[in-house]
Amino acid sequence: MYLSHYGRHGSRYLVDPGQYKNVYVVLSAASAEGKLTDEGERIWQFYSSAYPSFDKHEGELTPLGAGQHRGIAARMVRNYPRLFRNGNRVEANSTNLERTMLSMQYFTQELLAQRPRLQIHADASRSYSGRINQHTLENPMATEYDVQWKKGTGLWRPAFEEYAAGLIDPEPFCGRLFTDYPSAQGICDPLIFIQDFFDVAANLPSCGLGYGMLEAFTEDELMLLGRLDNYRFYVSKSRWPGYDRRACYLSEAVLGDIIEKVTEDLADGVSVRLRFGHDGCMMALFALMKLEGWDAEIEDLADAWKVWDVSRIPMASNLQIVLFAPRRSASSPREDDMLVLLMLNEEPLQLPLTPVSGSYYRWTDFLSYCQPILEEAREALAENR
Repeated sequence: MYLSHYGRHGSRYLVDPGQYKNVYVVLSAASAEGKLTDEGERIWQFYSSAYPSFDKHEGELTPLGAGQHRGIAARMVRNYPRLFRNGNRVEANSTNLERTMLSMQYFTQELLAQRPRLQIHADASRSYSGRINQHTLENPMATEYDVQWKKGTGLWRPAFEEYAAGLIDPEPFCGRLFTDYPSAQGICDPLIFIQDFFDVAANLPSCGLGYGMLEAFTEDELMLLGRLDNYRFYVSKSRWPGYDRRACYLSEAVLGDIIEKVTEDLADGVSVRLRFGHDGCMMALFALMKLEGWDAEIEDLADAWKVWDVSRIPMASNLQIVLFAPRRSASSPREDDMLVLLMLNEEPLQLPLTPVSGSYYRWTDFLSYCQPILEEAREALAENR
């Protein structure tokens, strides 16, 4: 009957071009000085040939990312054909970054390829973006302090760097690439290098370049480096009391809009509403909603990896909130009759509610669950501006 969607942009290049450059400069210098091992030279030969393909593409959607959104759109039409009958209305919004706008474009293009007579309106205006990216000043409840906190220039950064220095020992990793550790230290800051190398290597599959550079790490190293990601996102997107839970409370703008638009869209004849944003926005929304695996509140950030798993929100992740009504009332459904299904990456989510059946819940129960969450968040934000 109605579908509300929030999707992360598809696979992209790294946002910070300095990471690509740092890995290139370090490996290039070490190779020129004869300071790379055979494994280091293998990686250098591969990376030096791939490096030009990253130039001026930082943060941009990759071809893989475009295909991901085409695929999601095609499956959505296949799974819910009644929502995409010819002539039905679809509203789509994205943040005003190229990768989210293009994700929206490829998604809606596929919808039209499947159903040419759909009426689709797409927009990427900053006037709406605060309801998709809640951690920006387009959200009237956000402050400059929130923006700096999100960027990693907040008060949590020194503690994070201390944590990283105590957790990661770059010497064994550097020992597999460089002929000796002092040489590596003379060329780079090994702790920064291993983190940049990891981010580059982990992103290469998004660029269609395989997993070869990840093979330079041991499983233990990958696990520890992954803990850094979980720390960063937990401190900046969760219910962490040390930030007064502001990261997730700001998501009242997103959740409130999702709920409000249901009533408006049903009245206006809109069948599907699409939103295209970012991974951190989804994590913060899930933390606000206390969805499974996202509701933990811990004091010690060193334990973030135990309760927070950023790998659950890969590129092109999407939340689908699908409303159903009995056939007898489909034309003019009452709220009491409506059921709701929430899916993350097209798999059902369990809510802390009594289901009607399986993962289907009464829409009115879902609204009753969300209302105090929204009130708590709005009161807290109003008190701490």
